[in-house]
Amino acid sequence: MDLNLRVLIEPRGFIRIIQLVMSIFAFATTAGFETMATMEIKCKDYEKDVQYKFGYPFKLGKNELRVPERCANSSEVSFKTYTFPFDFSSNAEFFVAAGVLTLMFTSGIIFIYVFMHRLYSTNPMTPVVDLLGSGILSVFWFAGSCAWAQGVSDVKYYTNPSNLFHDIDICMEDVQTCRTISPGNFASLNVSLIFGFANCMLWISSLWFVYKETSFHQQVQPPAMLPQMGQQQAPPMQDQDLGNKMGGQYEY
Repeated sequence: MDLNLRVLIEPRGFIRIIQLVMSIFAFATTAGFETMATMEIKCKDYEKDVQYKFGYPFKLGKNELRVPERCANSSEVSFKTYTFPFDFSSNAEFFVAAGVLTLMFTSGIIFIYVFMHRLYSTNPMTPVVDLLGSGILSVFWFAGSCAWAQGVSDVKYYTNPSNLFHDIDICMEDVQTCRTISPGNFASLNVSLIFGFANCMLWISSLWFVYKETSFHQQVQPPAMLPQMGQQQAPPMQDQDLGNKMGGQYEY
């Protein structure tokens, strides 16, 4: 095991550290998300605020919404529980999986960079595996970020109280009975999208630095200089010819 910390200040190693940090922020802002939409039920005899709580993994069929069944006297109010058959877990879980795989891959490859530098330099397959893994994660981040962007848009739409009113009996009886107070706070999900597309760009840009370490990237040697056509090199002078010429200088 040979220690090499210099690789961490080189582009190849430094970008891995950034990818590690960015992946943590990306999946943490998604996996830890939870918010609450609030609506107001306003009847003649009473008013009540109803809250609808939901979060990751966005299987809304498991989240219950309890609202008054109908407008009546406050002492006779009965509640009805609603569940909505919306499931956005596939998009969210794929995005989080891309972040977790990135965390595992970058942690392992940084360990190899620092503690197994000789293996990386002498074994031609190690940089190739690094390049292949980087390419796969680039595709994962692009596909996951695009899918999650659509997922966030769908979550915002289908959890907005104004879009739930047509499924709630008391709101269908009188539209003015129900009013949206707050659709929830989605700042965390918006930030997760920023980190997602930033990770995508980071991984695509890192491909070049990893490719330079592979055997595919080789310097092409310039061709040897050849004599031009029409020019012939003089044949080497033989010893006998040299002696005749030198002897001829002394003939009288």
